[in-house]
Formats: sequence, C-alpha cells, structure tokens
Amino acid sequence: MFGPGIGQDRPMRLTRNPRGLLFTGGVGLASLLTFIEVSTPGLSYWALVLALYWLGLAITWSVLLGPGAGRRGWARWMFVPLALVLGTVLLVTVDAPLHARFALSESSLERYARSVRDDDDGRDRWRGLYRVGYTEKIPGGAQFMVTSFTWGWKSYGFAYIPDRVPGPDEVWYEHLQGPWYIWTDGP
Repeated sequence: MFGPGIGQDRPMRLTRNPRGLLFTGGVGLASLLTFIEVSTPGLSYWALVLALYWLGLAITWSVLLGPGAGRRGWARWMFVPLALVLGTVLLVTVDAPLHARFALSESSLERYARSVRDDDDGRDRWRGLYRVGYTEKIPGGAQFMVTSFTWGWKSYGFAYIPDRVPGPDEVWYEHLQGPWYIWTDGP
C-alpha cells in the first residue's frame, strides 16, 4: 500500500535538520519580540538587546549558509526564516504593530481618557493592551504615559484631545489618528 520509505516504519519530521528548526524558532521569537517592542511609541533600552539578538541570528544564518560537506545550496527550510524576516521588516516599516495594538486598545483608552479627573492617580494599570503610567488631565482631554524612559531620556504616551488641535507651539504632540496624538515628554 505504501511506497518505499513511506509508512509506519519512518517517523514524520518537520525538517531533517534540527538546527534549522531551532534557528527558525529563534527567528520567530525575534520577530515576536520586535513586534512587541515597536508596538509602543519610542524605543526602550530593550531595543539594544533585541538588536544584538538579531545580529546573533544574522551570524548564525551566515554560518548555516556557509560551505560545508555535502551542501548543495539552500534547503527548503531556509525559506521560512527568510519569509519571517522579510515580513517583520515590512510590518515594522509600515508601523503595523503600533497601529494594531492601538486599534485593539482604543476603546479602553478612550473610556479611560474621558474619565480622567484632576486628582486621578491612574498609575500602573492596564488600559487595553497598554500599561499606563503617569496620567494628567489637560485642556480639552487627557494624556498618559505608556513607556518609561527611552533613548534620549524621553517618555512616550498618548494624548486624547477631541475638542481642539494642538497648536504649533505644542511640539510634543504628533498626530496618530482622529483625536489621538503621540505625546513625548523629556529633553
């Protein structure tokens, strides 16, 4: 019923190269961590560790592609990590992780922003998929931090300002969408 080598006498494998499977998993983990890192405004200090991890993966990739005994070119499994890397670069380039995480959190963030009072202590609570730190009521809305200090000693967050557009002298606001702005605080 089965041809030679097919059937019960041979276990099914995802790849004949376990190092390839480990490498593909490592690239998948790097992609996931990259999406998490870039889904908040600003880059944290973890971005440096992540960059070193990607560098290690690039070095490993070059070793896996290097000349070796019996190597005849690219194995089929090598296209999976390549597709993961290209997909990650594309999604990060178009800012998809930030927009996706924000879209999933927008209703919760808006509900919170509308309820902020002058004496609000909304520190360290999850609002949607963001952990909100410092919160402040501002004229026409509210602003709150979602990152701690990042590169350049700045903190980033969101500002909800539905009643007005920030003036040109308010350079710490960058329009995100609708009444939402990315708020930068720091030197």
